[in-house]
Amino acid sequence: MDISNRINLPLGAVLSVLMLTSSFSAFNVSAEELKMATFMSPKHPINKGVLPHLTKKIAAETGGTLKLKLYPSGQLGKGPKAQYKRVLDNVAEITFGIQGYTPTIFPRTMVVAQPGVGESSQEVTQKIWNVYDEYLKSEYTKVKVLALFSNWPPVLITRKKEVTKMSDVKGLKIRAPSAVNIAQLKSWGAVGVSMPVSKIYNAFQTGVVDGVYISPGALYKPWRLAEPGEYVAAGMNGPTSLFFIAMNKKVWDGLSNTHQAAVNKHTGRGYSAFAANYWGSVDAKQLATATTGKGVKFTQLSKSAVAEFDAATARSVETFLTTSEKKGIPARAIYEAAKK
Repeated sequence: MDISNRINLPLGAVLSVLMLTSSFSAFNVSAEELKMATFMSPKHPINKGVLPHLTKKIAAETGGTLKLKLYPSGQLGKGPKAQYKRVLDNVAEITFGIQGYTPTIFPRTMVVAQPGVGESSQEVTQKIWNVYDEYLKSEYTKVKVLALFSNWPPVLITRKKEVTKMSDVKGLKIRAPSAVNIAQLKSWGAVGVSMPVSKIYNAFQTGVVDGVYISPGALYKPWRLAEPGEYVAAGMNGPTSLFFIAMNKKVWDGLSNTHQAAVNKHTGRGYSAFAANYWGSVDAKQLATATTGKGVKFTQLSKSAVAEFDAATARSVETFLTTSEKKGIPARAIYEAAKK
């Protein structure tokens, strides 16, 4: 039987169907480009390795039909505190941010940032994900989480005064990793100050602060705090800074199934571990450099000094947990679960 007789479609209708099919096919393979915003310089580990890694993986997985374009140094908006709002408002489809800059938005997450959870970026990052589903997930329902990870616990960098025991910090004005860590510095007898990392160098150089409590990756490139700093003290029990990489929820929902599968494959716990390893290696190398005395006098605190610092820190953590519990946060349960 003649097929043309069975179908019996006018030539115009056949051409219309072919054109429509072609247009759908073109739509399905068309490239999509998502903006990634960070406030860090292009030389920072987040922009040199962490985000480029994701860009390459997604492009390869999708055959280039989903691309991620990086906008570092606050090109899509100045001020690190607004990074979470920028992804909610879709100023950028993807942003990198620090929960400690907006701790009231992430009160559960900040429990994991407390001293005593872990001693490296790798360990703390693993513990974030260990408690994520049960305790932290509710804080991230407005975004698609691509990564949650940590850097190393901080060292204490000071100018003009060497720190070998806790009494040496009494009265010093010290920049804290986050506003929630000010209590820890206060327990040492210091005055805690909160400020974005991008403002530390000038504040340190001009004497606005006497010291900086920060991960060792800030000693040399890109933040170069060993230049205004003169002394480094290490060994006390410290907090960690926690980070997020998140995608706008509506943008995520609008991606094709293929693109969603690609994103899921290359993000989450595995990608977070990569980020922790990449950034953590920078922390480890710069700490090792500091121990050689490059630009600073390095002090590994004695056991007695560490015990004094840590006892005061433990009291500040206890106060933090008590205060958080009064606000309805199951802080003790989160903290104990994270420490395991």
